[in-house]
Amino acid sequence: MRKLVVCLLTLLFLITVYQKDVYAITGNNSGLAGLWEYPTAEIPDDGSGRFGYTHASPYAYYFIDLAWLPWLEINTRLTTFDTIRLSSGRYYMDKAIDLKAMLYYNKDPHNWFLPSLAFGVTDVTGTEIMKAYYGVATWKFGQVYATLGYGSDRMNGVYTGLAWDIGNFLTLKAEYSPLDYTEDKALGQRVLKGEPSEKFNYGLVLKAPWGTELAASRQRGDEYVVTISQRLNLNGPYIGEGKKHAYNMPGDLRVAEWEDADIEIIIDRVKEALEKFVKVRNIELNITSDDENNKHKITLAYENYGHASHAEAMVRILVVLASVMPETDELVLIQKIAGVPVVTAKFSGEILFDIRARELRDNDHPLNGAVFAWAGDDVDAKELSDFGEKALQTRGEHELKAMIVYEPRIDQTLDKSYEDRWNIDLIYNGRYTNGWNGVVDIKFPLENDVDIWWEPDMNDKIRIQNAGLMYANTIGENSRFWFLGEGGYMDEEWFGANLWARYYGGDGSWWIGTRLSALRAREPESFGGLLSGQLAFFGPFYYDDKDKDAWRFATWLQAGINFATFDVDLQIDYGRYIDEDKGFKISATRHWDDTAIGYWYTKTDVHAPGKDYTKAGVHLEIPAEKWFGSWFGYPSAHIWEQDTLLISTWTLESGRDTGYIRTPEKLLGQMRPSLLRHNVARLLRDYCSYEEVDEKEMFNVENDDTQEIRSILDYIWR
Repeated sequence: MRKLVVCLLTLLFLITVYQKDVYAITGNNSGLAGLWEYPTAEIPDDGSGRFGYTHASPYAYYFIDLAWLPWLEINTRLTTFDTIRLSSGRYYMDKAIDLKAMLYYNKDPHNWFLPSLAFGVTDVTGTEIMKAYYGVATWKFGQVYATLGYGSDRMNGVYTGLAWDIGNFLTLKAEYSPLDYTEDKALGQRVLKGEPSEKFNYGLVLKAPWGTELAASRQRGDEYVVTISQRLNLNGPYIGEGKKHAYNMPGDLRVAEWEDADIEIIIDRVKEALEKFVKVRNIELNITSDDENNKHKITLAYENYGHASHAEAMVRILVVLASVMPETDELVLIQKIAGVPVVTAKFSGEILFDIRARELRDNDHPLNGAVFAWAGDDVDAKELSDFGEKALQTRGEHELKAMIVYEPRIDQTLDKSYEDRWNIDLIYNGRYTNGWNGVVDIKFPLENDVDIWWEPDMNDKIRIQNAGLMYANTIGENSRFWFLGEGGYMDEEWFGANLWARYYGGDGSWWIGTRLSALRAREPESFGGLLSGQLAFFGPFYYDDKDKDAWRFATWLQAGINFATFDVDLQIDYGRYIDEDKGFKISATRHWDDTAIGYWYTKTDVHAPGKDYTKAGVHLEIPAEKWFGSWFGYPSAHIWEQDTLLISTWTLESGRDTGYIRTPEKLLGQMRPSLLRHNVARLLRDYCSYEEVDEKEMFNVENDDTQEIRSILDYIWR
């Protein structure tokens, strides 16, 4: 019997060594791509990862792991220790971030002897209880992965392991784990009370076609560990394939030849298709015909109001025009904000033929012949007033909607580590002309589990969240110079005004500017009242300190740079914060079209207790309309934003930013020419390749040019 089992396992091994690649990367206990306790030299595809929960008593991990860049994996986690209790009786909870960078990635499946190489650090923020540095190599033999690594501190030296992928549904993993648990301490107590009876961990991972994974293993000799996780992909629908279905052709509206219909019929059909498939307004359409040479040019100006992604709005318009217009020689699209032209995009008419055929002439660079530029540099944008057919529609100027909004709070110093509040927000958006916008957002709490003494505004009162007017326009005729001003209720804490000035260099890849803020604290218990002084705290209580000046001022010098290939914004602000402390803030934000995840670090002359900096945190932007339908790919015009601190202790007022309704980066960020071009090209590839994508390739984004870069050396050599 034993010989038969050995023979069957050997045969299965040989089959899987030579079988086609499958999605092999699974996570370790804490979330990082790896074995059980240790990481491997593997990183998920760019923009993909997993979120989940692991119970490995006395440890419990809640994690979100993501390939934030093609060569950089970031794992954000909460770890509870069920052997250590706080005075409140709750288990101790630790916040942490783990990092892994791919130094070299072996793309050649036939080169078995050259490994992929990675290095990283665990627990880089917060208490750093589980901090360790490591380097690791992983060899791939068909569907068998061998790992050898070395880690410092708690990783305690050399570790090794194997992962064996059996089809698309099962992975077996085993590792040698010399992990040192003796320094896993909190409040002076050891987390793991005894020593592991074994240094070998082994188990299996079951994988569902839709991305759910269930892992079961035996670790430390006597502990059974269970992990449940869900893969996600920020390059498209987070889960499923819904988004691409929204790009269906409008149907039989197309005019075959110019002589088959007059201009008015074509305009009516464009209007009909845009009203059905694209949420844009203030449309201006001009069709120029050179009958002698049979040349036709289309110029279409519009304002996107219904899509969080400006690139998505432009691609939808291209799909509509491809479905309606006869053969065209030149196409010009002009995007506006509140009636102000921002960017122009010029295409050869052949792009419409490619979209109809869903076959790009150059899949790697589908916009090689296109020109994206600031509107102020383009004659087509300057001559909008000369259009013969103008203002086809002006809809969406006044929008009223109700949304369910979720607000979480996570902190181990609270009576409950995880608290949350559900609201119904009644929202008014006024989209006017000549640069003006208005907004009113009123919160109606439904269920409130939040009790935080330093956030008294998180109460059960019906309150104004935002209410104000915004004005954005170019300075002169050059669209590289922008001014943005706003006044009113900035957020739940502040009333006042913000002024921004921006200069965008070249194609928008870099900018410099300034920000001035004058704000006054709001009364937490009232609908929209203001304090006569400043909000002061004494333990769990707060009061209006009328001896202090009610108006508070802050000012910053700011600069930013964008890397369009990955849509990463780096920004630095230097100046005086709202509590008069001086210092700087550095932030790095990665965008996947209308989704963003960023990390920020603030250092002023007042530091957090036990740290040499003031604050650090993570920033999220997630399309949130239609019951989080964006998770399944449906379009959204509303972005849910959330900032979460990654340290458990901080000085309340220090490094404190001011409130805002909308920053220039939120308003103009994706409309910078170089970035808009990159995102439109990516979405065009996505649209034109949709019919070739099947369910098994749901998480495959190899057609994205960022996948050519899988390691730091790839990035350097490119």
